[in-house]
Amino acid sequence: MKNHIPKLLGYRLPAEWEPHAATWIAWPKNRDTFPEKILPKVEETYCEIIEALRKGEKVKIMVDNEEWVCIVEKTLEMHGVGHAGVEFRQIQTRDVWVRDYGPTFIKALGEKLGGVKWIFNAWGMKYPDLAEDDSAGMKLLLDTSAEAFMSELTIEGGAIETDGQGTIITTKESILNKNRNSGLTKKNAERILSDYLGISDIVWLDEGLVGDDTDGHIDVFCRFISRDKLLLVWDERHSGPNMEIMNKNKRALEKWIENSGREIDLVFLPLPSKIKVLDMDVPASYANFYIGNRSILVPVFECKDDETAIRILQESISNKEIVPIKSRELFYGLGGIHCITLQEPMHE
Repeated sequence: MKNHIPKLLGYRLPAEWEPHAATWIAWPKNRDTFPEKILPKVEETYCEIIEALRKGEKVKIMVDNEEWVCIVEKTLEMHGVGHAGVEFRQIQTRDVWVRDYGPTFIKALGEKLGGVKWIFNAWGMKYPDLAEDDSAGMKLLLDTSAEAFMSELTIEGGAIETDGQGTIITTKESILNKNRNSGLTKKNAERILSDYLGISDIVWLDEGLVGDDTDGHIDVFCRFISRDKLLLVWDERHSGPNMEIMNKNKRALEKWIENSGREIDLVFLPLPSKIKVLDMDVPASYANFYIGNRSILVPVFECKDDETAIRILQESISNKEIVPIKSRELFYGLGGIHCITLQEPMHE
């Protein structure tokens, strides 16, 4: 285990659209997250995701044991998913949120791969049993043979968004939350993030959208889609607390862009109207997409806003295929496509 400072070793945080060696996912099985009534639909969503991604990169599926390998293989076959590009890793997990408990991959010159393993405490110990996935994230990192760096900060991957050029966007609500990093100052957080991720500019937003139990994860509402294009959930049709938060984030980002002197287009994504699954409102968001090597997987909810969101994304990027993924049941688990995927950057 390395205790050196990644930034001093030439490491940087790559953007999601940079080439991947693979995408990691964990097969869904937790009945508390996805009750029996909707689990088959969630599995179907996973099959669509795997089929779309395997055409452009490896898909590494974490399963508990050999028995689960057989179960998942049969499910993939049933849904017509090809075998090419699909690999299994026997890493035991409690749940599927690999974005949050997995490492943050970094790269150095010569395509050298590193990984920062933060502490994962299940979003401020909201779900104590899921905190066990901290060890699954470590096993994932070791499986890649990346140079491993350990941090004492409690951070989830969904809390950090980057342009790959030394800038990240995050929220105070998540990283400075006392349920994760009690007593951590903004200044100390900036120093640690800079040392471990090789970044030079941190954009702090105050909070994320209401209904997100991760305490303001950035990947729910604000995403870079290229170095000069930033997508933000902002929808003037809405009222109440989320409208106030959306307006505040919009003003903060507009000010940052102006002060930075960079030419960055701020593009607005709609906020879906209320989506219910099993009589529960789910935190649906089009911003929780995943950028693969060949395609962008976009959550859709079989509602009138789907077409608008797809059009905005297609107009924002021309070199990748937009693949809509039906995600109503997936979001019942309070997360989306980006939350269940983790890119392993291309490396030596």
